[in-house]
Amino acid sequence: MMKYYSIGMKLNDVIKDKDTEQVVLENIKRCSNIVGRFFKVVFWHVNLTEQECKDFVKRNEHLLFEVNTKITKGFKNAWFIIDSKNEKSSCRYRYEGCILEGIVEYLKIIDHMKKRDGK
Repeated sequence: MMKYYSIGMKLNDVIKDKDTEQVVLENIKRCSNIVGRFFKVVFWHVNLTEQECKDFVKRNEHLLFEVNTKITKGFKNAWFIIDSKNEKSSCRYRYEGCILEGIVEYLKIIDHMKKRDGK
């Protein structure tokens, strides 16, 4: 069984500001480049319309195509979760706070694991 180092975040928090959205997605691409084929990003949403989700995908299809991506309603299961409001979810690691700071923490853990494994 393949082990993914997935990062999960709430899509509602990503799309609330278009400038932040682009910075988050650039950082996700960076994570994908660092982690490699075992990287996956999981976006879950709460009460977003189908159109809002489609608009997000259309705006960012170039990046979402390059990165192993899952968008789902209510799914909160990933290796590393960035939580904005202490939501219930299943994960190995959790960061409570802003998405960009959470991505930095995710990369610190990945870096530590690579050093530990001698990669």
